[in-house]
Amino acid sequence: MGYDKLDNEELLRLALDAINNGRDADSLVMLKTLLERDPKHVYAQYLLAAQHAQLGMFERAEAGFRAAVAGAPDLAIARFQLGQLLVMKGTIEEATQMLAPLADRGDALAAYARALVAAANEDAPTAVRELDQGLALPQEIPALAGDMQRLRDRLSVQGADLATMQATEAALAETNPIGANPMFLASYGREH
Repeated sequence: MGYDKLDNEELLRLALDAINNGRDADSLVMLKTLLERDPKHVYAQYLLAAQHAQLGMFERAEAGFRAAVAGAPDLAIARFQLGQLLVMKGTIEEATQMLAPLADRGDALAAYARALVAAANEDAPTAVRELDQGLALPQEIPALAGDMQRLRDRLSVQGADLATMQATEAALAETNPIGANPMFLASYGREH
């Protein structure tokens, strides 16, 4: 199918539909086509990065999330997912800096950002408390809430004696982009 007769908004909506229906190859082609037309389309950059993360292509995902955050520093979900990726990568200081602007917001994403920082710093009790606070708030992104619930369950099973960073990384990896319930879902932003 040729996309030359579709405008950018139509192409973006069709890419989102492909993402939501598990047609990864179609979504990648549409997002790349959109970015060829408009290389600075931040939302397409974000979605392509999320797709790359979901496919386990973490270097491409990181580059894409960085481009999206650079182009739109207030795109909270891109900042959050880059922070997640940095935590999984073990670059805790950079992850903390990336997530810091989200921490003062009054929404669930803020609590989840604080939880990731706590978990990355081997503070499971604080991470669980922050996850509980986030889960108690209205959820704009149900898929994210599900992932954070799984992370909370995993951390609470491990308890307060989270011995090493590897244990935290294992908890995060349990809901990683390759698994059945990935933390890096392009659908995190589909409501926007």
